[in-house]
Amino acid sequence: MLRKIVCLMMIAFFPLFALAQDKDIDLANEYYSNAEYEKAISLYAGIVKDRQFVFTVHKNYLDALLKLEKFDDTEKYLKRQMKNFPTESLFQVDYGVFLIMRGKKEEAEKHLATYIETVKKDDAQIRYAARNFINANLYDYAEVLYLAGRKNGNDKFTYELASLYAMAGKTDMMVMEYLDILKDDEEQLDYIQNILQARMRDEEDFAKIEPVLYKFMQKYPDKIVYNEMLVWFYVQMKNFSKAFFQAKAVDKRKKLEGSGIFDIGGLAMENKDYENAIKIYEFLVDKYKEESIYVMARRQLVKAKEELVKNTFPVDLEKIKSLAKDYQQIIGELGLVDYTAEAARSMALLHAFYLNNKDTAILVLDKIINTPTVRKDFTDQVKLDLGDIYLLKSEPWEATLLYSQVEKRQKEKDLGHLAKLKNAKLSYYKGEFELAKENLDVLKLATTREIANDAMQLSLLIGDNIALDTTEAALKEYASIDLLVFQGQYEQALEKYKAMQKQFGAHPIVDEILWAKANIYVKLGKFEQAIEEYTKIIAQFNDDIWADDANYMIAKIYDENLKNKDKAMEYYQNQLTKYQGSMYSVEARKRYRTLRGDNVN
Repeated sequence: MLRKIVCLMMIAFFPLFALAQDKDIDLANEYYSNAEYEKAISLYAGIVKDRQFVFTVHKNYLDALLKLEKFDDTEKYLKRQMKNFPTESLFQVDYGVFLIMRGKKEEAEKHLATYIETVKKDDAQIRYAARNFINANLYDYAEVLYLAGRKNGNDKFTYELASLYAMAGKTDMMVMEYLDILKDDEEQLDYIQNILQARMRDEEDFAKIEPVLYKFMQKYPDKIVYNEMLVWFYVQMKNFSKAFFQAKAVDKRKKLEGSGIFDIGGLAMENKDYENAIKIYEFLVDKYKEESIYVMARRQLVKAKEELVKNTFPVDLEKIKSLAKDYQQIIGELGLVDYTAEAARSMALLHAFYLNNKDTAILVLDKIINTPTVRKDFTDQVKLDLGDIYLLKSEPWEATLLYSQVEKRQKEKDLGHLAKLKNAKLSYYKGEFELAKENLDVLKLATTREIANDAMQLSLLIGDNIALDTTEAALKEYASIDLLVFQGQYEQALEKYKAMQKQFGAHPIVDEILWAKANIYVKLGKFEQAIEEYTKIIAQFNDDIWADDANYMIAKIYDENLKNKDKAMEYYQNQLTKYQGSMYSVEARKRYRTLRGDNVN
């Protein structure tokens, strides 16, 4: 009867006891937070006598003891908890860390090795203990545990090891673990690609994937998934030549009929690697003459050739004529339908902007617009092109009529924003700066970065110059010359820019003139003269927005056009040291390393 009464009293008072302990814990934690460690320790010492509260206060209590260098008390506390909880890794690991901190490395190693022996057959214990080792930055012990667990045969601990190696900076080992997953589960391909991309800290780290991948390919030649990984790797490194080589193997074994290879050609085009894009599309056109991909590949082949010709200065007009014939041949064979309309459009633009056949271009574009099978969004794009050609012909009213039609029909869409930008530029060319700026400021919020950036750049040009020059004389002259540049009248534009420099020598618009002249010289293939203008920008306007652009352009000219390796490296290095944070830094670093002879993909 007495025992029953005692039990009932204990049950009745237990909530009050727990509440008192909670208050002590809160007060101790408050002392700890305020760095009143002595007061905190005095409370924690009483709290940990009750085993159910040890884990609640352990971290703070241990830290407070160590901060006040109460090493004897620390050792007694940890040994007591190891006795109370012999399989609890938290105390075992913390005791090992304590011994290391006290300079007792051998004793710590012996202690931790002994503990690992007690848990290495239990996968659940391995996981828990490894997490505590990782939290203590004892990665080697966590690795020993995971590898011991692998021998149990129940779990390979692959994901855990890969994550551990990532934290420890052992990139090669991390990659091996992730790639090993694909050996048994090819469905994890996307996951592995995403996780590797997320975990790689820089380009040099990322490059370590390649040699490990080749080892797996040699070891498991029947696993096409490793070829797919190589394709992905080379695409990330923007090495489209090697990506194409591996993609051919994947295409053949998986019978993809060129679809994967076609995608790589598109990526090469996006990254302006037109030479490799041409090789890829030529392969598809040659190999898949009877497949559906043939028409698209043929169209893209001519497009890639066009982009290469248009971006090789000075532009070779004979090659432009040849491209126009290629487009005409595609249309002649397949007719003017929805999937050949892009070829017809490209042909028209070549005639208008390079071959001075504006009326021919207008006829072709009108035909596209009036072809009922061509989708309406595309015909709206063609209307913008047609407006541009009327602007080439100095017929701005016809141009703005077309731009406005598209702007109204495609309101709040990218094409509508582009139409609005073209109308704003037209106002700018005409000297209607307030109207132009009003529209440009709206476009700063456009969904596409290119349109938003173009709008912001032109808005800044107008704003900066009308604020400093109320007559707007310099900006009006500059805008009229800008129209000549759009119309391809480069020599006339250069003469007018030179006259402007004499007339407005001290005006802030001079840096814009130098930039515009340099770009014209590049288009004309007059690279030494272009460098001279870019150099003036760096010398006279080094704090200006064009300075890092000018430096990068000089580096590119020496690299790609003049083939002067030493000068190219000098300016690429300038890009990295003098213009840190430049948008060109990544490419400058890559080209510098390549020219230096580093093994960069």
